[in-house]
Amino acid sequence: MVLTPSLVLFVSYVQQRWGHSWGGRVIGLPLSTGPFLLLVYLSDGADVTARAAHGVVAGQIAVVAYCFMFAFMGWRARWFIALPVGWIVAISCDIVLSRFPNTWLIGATVVLVSVIAVKFWPQALTDEHVERKPAAWETPMRAVLAGTLVATLTGIKGVIGVHAAGIAASMPVILSVLGPTTLRTYGPSAVSDLLRGTTKSLGGSVMFSTVVGAAIVVFPAGLAFGLGLAALVLTDAALSWTRRNSSPLETIDF
Repeated sequence: MVLTPSLVLFVSYVQQRWGHSWGGRVIGLPLSTGPFLLLVYLSDGADVTARAAHGVVAGQIAVVAYCFMFAFMGWRARWFIALPVGWIVAISCDIVLSRFPNTWLIGATVVLVSVIAVKFWPQALTDEHVERKPAAWETPMRAVLAGTLVATLTGIKGVIGVHAAGIAASMPVILSVLGPTTLRTYGPSAVSDLLRGTTKSLGGSVMFSTVVGAAIVVFPAGLAFGLGLAALVLTDAALSWTRRNSSPLETIDF
């Protein structure tokens, strides 16, 4: 329960120390979904964890959609307009993909969509760079929100169902704080870098949950989560290598 808010504090440090793109890369990791799946396993066992993992994987499409749309709107509107537009698109995509029964098919779809989103990322409209000091409450609020999310989802899974809780665990709640606060503090270029970095990490995160969901009913939990971490690292390395060696594509000017 302490792990997720601690990691969010770490993300805030990375964002300030090494840049918004690296902060996004870290936030794209399974900071909420990984602890959520572990807590589900500890409380309900392997079969329930597998169903939760299916929901987590399906919910990741919402993160891709949110990141792309918020980055697109960030150049054109204030955060209080970009935020609901991002959520509308995210929920719409999630409703469609969550109906697919096969976890591997869903995972492959999300990875493909994330790769396409990175390739055709919205083009910068201005060279504006805003540099303001972050408000003192922003970083603590990020950590509190993340920890509350994991605790709430673990507590209400018996009410809404473990599959629905898995989908909710993947929804861009943390990014709904990071996006507007980054846009407000640093400007649209910074939030675009943050969300593009997040999208780059989603392929590995999706494969983590996909492999955990498949392996948890076959292998001991330690091995299942270890295989998930290995899948995360290998997928991220493969996608990074592909991006470095592919021919450059122009971003779309909408």
